[in-house]
Amino acid sequence: MARTRARTETGHFKADDPSTPDVNEAFVEEKPVKKAVKKASAQNLPPKGSSDYKRLVLLGEIKE
Repeated sequence: MARTRARTETGHFKADDPSTPDVNEAFVEEKPVKKAVKKASAQNLPPKGSSDYKRLVLLGEIKE
């Protein structure tokens, strides 16, 4: 998980509250964003037996 600076609603950085030593309010943990996998259409597929076709099969983008 990535740590980034926390911001207020107006966009300014939040400060750390010294009365809570075990919690750092100045940073927040963000979950990684998953990228969508686009599927290859039949027209854009490389010829069977080529290295590009085998790479797409290994990546799971197409089935044999």
